[in-house]
Amino acid sequence: MEKKLLSIVVPIFNEENNILPLYHELIAICQSLQHFDEYEIVMVNDGSKDASLSILKDLAAHDVHIKIISFARNFGHEQATFAGIMHTKGDAVVLIDADRQDPPELILEFEKEFINGYHVVYGQRTKRLNESWLKKLTSYLFYPIFKWLTGVDMPRNVGDFCMISRKVVELLKQFNERVIFVRGLIYWLGLPKKAVPFVRRARGSGRSKYNYTKLVIFALENIVSFSTVPIYAIIFISLFLIMLCCLGTAAALCMHLYGYVVMTGWTSLIICMLFSFATTLFFLGIIGLYIGKVFQEVKGRPLFIIDELINI
Repeated sequence: MEKKLLSIVVPIFNEENNILPLYHELIAICQSLQHFDEYEIVMVNDGSKDASLSILKDLAAHDVHIKIISFARNFGHEQATFAGIMHTKGDAVVLIDADRQDPPELILEFEKEFINGYHVVYGQRTKRLNESWLKKLTSYLFYPIFKWLTGVDMPRNVGDFCMISRKVVELLKQFNERVIFVRGLIYWLGLPKKAVPFVRRARGSGRSKYNYTKLVIFALENIVSFSTVPIYAIIFISLFLIMLCCLGTAAALCMHLYGYVVMTGWTSLIICMLFSFATTLFFLGIIGLYIGKVFQEVKGRPLFIIDELINI
């Protein structure tokens, strides 16, 4: 009987204090797998500036299950995740962050659902420990807005923590996009999926690499990458404003012809000008995002530059 291989992909950026605890947790879980006979752990060093790479190299020197992809510089979490997926050989692939907020023991539950024929088994957060109310609120709002604008059936309260089949990996290899949102692409495929609820733990060590500014940019970029709805929204809002202007002009003309005195003032004029100016800037920003995406795609630069491969 052919042995089944499980691949685990871990993107890493400045996580020197989390690597060893996560490694020991993953090894313990991998040795408890029932369906999979072998495993590999693909650690992707996304240009870390701390001691992360040296720790990874030491692990790889003592454990052949550890595979290392080291980028020439920091290219981003999505690129690191995608690179890890592309270098896996497993019959199934688990994606997990290095901050230890996602409990590795959930992989055993993923395995059970994977055996039942699901191509995507994902962890769905029922509770998030030690996170601010603002971060919880923005995360709560992102999912329905993303689904409404893009039509992608991405479940609420999910991260990258999931198990995907080999079929999903092979389909992801067909994408040539320069702007990658791995989570969105996985659910865009529309393959059978299953949720496994869990409580997201507090971060093991260090601080999150995503502040609120980065989170807003991340949300906007991914919505723009998956949908043209904002462009149509701009068109309809513009038409609505033009209609209001026409109606206002007609009303003012009628009042003037019938002899009504119209009160004039700078306040209303300035408010209208500021509103029009802000609306125009917002629309230009949305259009600029789309132009920027086209610019990135046309250049055709690689998603990442690999500096070193170890045990691969």
